[in-house]
Amino acid sequence: MMKVNFNYEKNPFDYSSGYIFKGKHYRCSYITYKTRYKNPKMGTEQVQIYNFKPKGKIFASSLIVHGLGSSNIKFLIWMGRHLASVGINSTILILPGNYTRVDDSSVSGRSFLWPEMNQLVQFWENAVVDLRSTLDLLESLDLWKENNIVIGYCLGGMVSTITAAVDKRISELVLMTTGGSLPEILYRSPTTKFIRRLIDKGFKTDYNLHDVEYINSIYKKNLDKVKTMSAQEIMESDIHPLFKIDPLSYAHLVDPKIITFIEAIFDNTLSRKSRKMLLKEFKGCKYYMIPVGHVTWLPFEYLLAHYILNKLNIKDSKIRTRLLERDKISDNFDNFIHK
Repeated sequence: MMKVNFNYEKNPFDYSSGYIFKGKHYRCSYITYKTRYKNPKMGTEQVQIYNFKPKGKIFASSLIVHGLGSSNIKFLIWMGRHLASVGINSTILILPGNYTRVDDSSVSGRSFLWPEMNQLVQFWENAVVDLRSTLDLLESLDLWKENNIVIGYCLGGMVSTITAAVDKRISELVLMTTGGSLPEILYRSPTTKFIRRLIDKGFKTDYNLHDVEYINSIYKKNLDKVKTMSAQEIMESDIHPLFKIDPLSYAHLVDPKIITFIEAIFDNTLSRKSRKMLLKEFKGCKYYMIPVGHVTWLPFEYLLAHYILNKLNIKDSKIRTRLLERDKISDNFDNFIHK
């Protein structure tokens, strides 16, 4: 039996922070601290966050959790900058195994999908612990307000769903183009073709992850039971460990009233079944289907930012117009990352 643990020791923070650039209405700091996760993969030991702090009054807080890989992050940086311009302290968390936190001998994003159970558990645990401890850090700096929102895109939405089930400090949760059911994602998503190629070539691992029919059968047999469990029961039970890191297993523990679920009609990255299975658990949530693809929504962040202002009840028209202001800071950010 493999146990999963999303808990961690809460100790005083020893972190490094420095301003890396500023906009007209905010300053951005780059903050690092040693992960609270006890077993990080080499290369992922330091949590990295970009915090966009408004220069004036802070009306609310947002935490943005990116998707798999690296290409989507520059678009979410836009979101952080512009939300900070309207008085929302905005933080972007870099997940372990992605972007500038890639584990040794790997590539960005791969470790969350690699068909080996110990590694899967290691990265999903680490991601949830890092998200929770980042909330701790923001609280200690008086930057995480009661009026708050977490925005999770794709992988970030999956990690945020699990986090919201075990940590009740999230007031609003926006899930963008995300899904559940790891068998659907591992064995049917176009993103995971490499897994199917490995299996076809005879790749074998523990817990029968190479046996697609077996994994599908245990999900069919046990998923309804899992949906009646508490988070602690899921983590400590003798069910297959894939359930223990699947957002679908924890979704029933999240209040649908805090959820906004945004689905892309032309999403070819996650199967429709994966998206619908997770959405089904959030009966009564706010739901929007938009005519974009999994990635092509990213240039339209302004519409999402406007929606977030409404969710966080920021009504001052003078402040809201700052969303339209041009911010010539992206080159500076790219230079910082790649230097």
